[in-house]
Amino acid sequence: MTPRKTLAALLTGAVGVLGGLVLLGAPAAQADTLGTLTPSPATGADISPMSLTTSGSCPEPATHILVSVTGAGFPAEGQNVVGNSEIGIYPVVGSGYEVPLTETMRDYANTAGFKTLEGRYEFTVTCRKAFGTATYGDFKGSIWFTSNTAYQSTAPVQATTTSLTVAPAGSVTQGTSVKLTAKITPSTAPGSVRFLDGTTPYGSPVTVSNGTASLSTTTLAVGAHSLKAQFTPANPANHTGSVSAAVPLTVKVRAPSVTTAPKVTGTAKVGSKVTCAVKFSGATTVRHQWLRDGKVITGATASTRTLDSTDRTHKVSCRPSGVNTGGTTTVTSPAVTVATGPALKVKTAPAISGTAKVGKKLTAKAGTWTPAAQSYTYVWKRAGKAISGATKSTYTAVKADKGHTLTVTVTAKRSGYANGAATTKSVKVT
Repeated sequence: MTPRKTLAALLTGAVGVLGGLVLLGAPAAQADTLGTLTPSPATGADISPMSLTTSGSCPEPATHILVSVTGAGFPAEGQNVVGNSEIGIYPVVGSGYEVPLTETMRDYANTAGFKTLEGRYEFTVTCRKAFGTATYGDFKGSIWFTSNTAYQSTAPVQATTTSLTVAPAGSVTQGTSVKLTAKITPSTAPGSVRFLDGTTPYGSPVTVSNGTASLSTTTLAVGAHSLKAQFTPANPANHTGSVSAAVPLTVKVRAPSVTTAPKVTGTAKVGSKVTCAVKFSGATTVRHQWLRDGKVITGATASTRTLDSTDRTHKVSCRPSGVNTGGTTTVTSPAVTVATGPALKVKTAPAISGTAKVGKKLTAKAGTWTPAAQSYTYVWKRAGKAISGATKSTYTAVKADKGHTLTVTVTAKRSGYANGAATTKSVKVT
């Protein structure tokens, strides 16, 4: 590997000898991008030495490279910072080359005639031959100056601002379409906007397009609202999030009134059907929502509900809503505690199959039950007394069984219901 000092001297010579040739103009054709450049060190100062490592090698028939830089202060077409030089003088790093810059960014700025380094500067390593204008691809990479003297190799986080407009403004009647429009600055910041009513999210996040996100709604509830727009960037490494100032909106309605308070009627136990009983004055539609321990039960929106095992021992209530064109009135019933359902009932009695003879295996069939059992337990009995350890669906008769009768008591179980039990007919062991 060529020592850095010698390599730098070679590059300086290349700039001096070939600079006039390279600076005559840009290559005649636009080259394809072959890969990326990695600046080293990743952070530094305007007077720091720097090198660029390509992500790959130049394709044939390229034998030389040159390096240029663009950005604030430099010519639009770029300024050459490493002259046309042989690829072979550069150390190979991985599948690419390490190309040291011959001077610092401060030196290049002075050459270009400006003093302030700011924003993004893009370097381009162009693959070419020693002579001619044909090029064979570029490697590109950038650094960002966060001050006049400090740079980093990752884009700095850019601050954003969010503003919100509400139309119509001030106050509306419930049911009127209200449009919330958020504007994000800078408009190029990608991300999404979540609209807030106070601190509560309203609707789903909306993707920002050209710096704008909007949501139209007719479902704002009666009362005063404090609406905001919250921007979440797609890449927090590039942009900050931001929240708009609150915009007040009052929704005015005439809602139905309750004439008979809601209550849950029926037997509150697993397997039973209960009804949400309520009366509204002036309602054209009545909607229902069932609650368990004060929380919404997803999908439970009928006026009746058959209680299931998930309700057992919990408090169930209903939340009816009276609706008309003027608005919605929602009330919640007192809760009832759901008891365990009745014991499972046998439909087809359990039975013992197999040969009732010492040394033979017998099998207990569980039978069928209503409602359907989820699991069973078994107790084998000899002459009506439980046999120690005989609690599986199968049992092999032993000498102690000879001359005695065997039965099996099957217990059927289902979550939320009391257990059911039934005993098979007896068989005599020979």
